[in-house]
Amino acid sequence: MIIKSYGDMAQHMFLRSRNAELKQNIETLSGELASGKVANITSRLGGDFTYLSDIETTLARLESHMVATGEAKLFATGVQGSLERLQSNVIDMRDDVLALSTTMTATDAEQFADRGRLELENAISTFNSWSGGRSLFAGTATSTSPLNDGDTLMTDLVAEVSGLTTSADIIQAVKDWFAEPAGFGTVMYLGSTTDLSPVEVSDGERVSIGLRADDPDLKHSLQSFAIAALVGEASLGLTDEVKVEIGRAVGMELATSNEALIAKQADIGFIEGQLERVEARNTATETSLSIAKNKLVSADPYEVHTRLEEAQLQLESLYSVTARSAQLSLLRYMS
Repeated sequence: MIIKSYGDMAQHMFLRSRNAELKQNIETLSGELASGKVANITSRLGGDFTYLSDIETTLARLESHMVATGEAKLFATGVQGSLERLQSNVIDMRDDVLALSTTMTATDAEQFADRGRLELENAISTFNSWSGGRSLFAGTATSTSPLNDGDTLMTDLVAEVSGLTTSADIIQAVKDWFAEPAGFGTVMYLGSTTDLSPVEVSDGERVSIGLRADDPDLKHSLQSFAIAALVGEASLGLTDEVKVEIGRAVGMELATSNEALIAKQADIGFIEGQLERVEARNTATETSLSIAKNKLVSADPYEVHTRLEEAQLQLESLYSVTARSAQLSLLRYMS
């Protein structure tokens, strides 16, 4: 019968090695239990990181798309809110003017002139709105308010129509000034003539919110208010008849302005709907990919807890064996 035995030094080294191994195992399992992820990803994936890498790349791209979508939504909401405020003012004044259209007097026209001047300032302020640190209607010049002040507009416009005596000529001159680059484009518009670049919100899908304050449909509201405000310019020397004619014409001009604003709101509304759909799709994709990633890298808490308890029990047993070995002596062996 062959009996194998180990010397004291060998036994000491074995116990020491096993102690270190169990401590390392406990540390690893504790980390997995705390983080919820396996410590050895390579072993879990069998050395093939292709699928995990593809998931992480897609998630990173989705994150950038979701950030872009959020910014685009904030911008679109700001634009839509500005258009709604402007349209509300246009509708209110349109309805009031049309209600007095058949009975309008020069005094009424002058009162609407004062209101038109006020609404002109409000409209300019609306087009100079900012959202998220960016100017909404200045094109690519997002750090610039796109419109000059109302006094500048009226001063140049009064000079443009000075000497004209009929309502038709005055109204046409105002329209020409707003349409010509040398008029509104030079005197009032301070923004960029380049639209904002489309924003990529998902793979192969972009949105463009290229609405500027020099857009003809947006300028029309300013034009309508400006026409009304001219009635109150004493330096023009307008007759009561011309004042009334201009006042009545303002009602139809504001009706056209309202139609133009509705069309722009519809465009922005379509973009908002598109962004909502993209955001929902991106969120769903992110959720499914995150679940797939978790299945690859997550540790089973029940399994980890069981293995951790087993390792702790083994370490306690090892300490007990080590203690007993340390108490051995020749005298105790012989007794």
